[in-house]
Amino acid sequence: MEILQCKNCSTVIAVANDCIRVTMKERHGIFLKCVNLAEVEREYRDPSFSILATDVKCAACQAFLGYKIRRVEDPTIEFPKEGQFVMFLHQLDAAFQVHANDAAPP
Repeated sequence: MEILQCKNCSTVIAVANDCIRVTMKERHGIFLKCVNLAEVEREYRDPSFSILATDVKCAACQAFLGYKIRRVEDPTIEFPKEGQFVMFLHQLDAAFQVHANDAAPP
């Protein structure tokens, strides 16, 4: 599995398998889970789509990486859903491969 890291400081942010969709000419990825993020109090509200989101930054270097979706008021919106992350792909780098045989047992 491919690990994605912050382009600025190499902190692990996500597993590529958790990316469920790439949008807007491959600039954004929608992820189910992300780690090592700090949420910013500032909320982003998109009135045209009825979406409420908060900014997320790398916990180590504070680079702005995307948004966490807090609420989607329009039930016709397929993606993103509440709790998912919309991440800027140009801010993430593929770090390394982890093979199932190398992973620690649960």
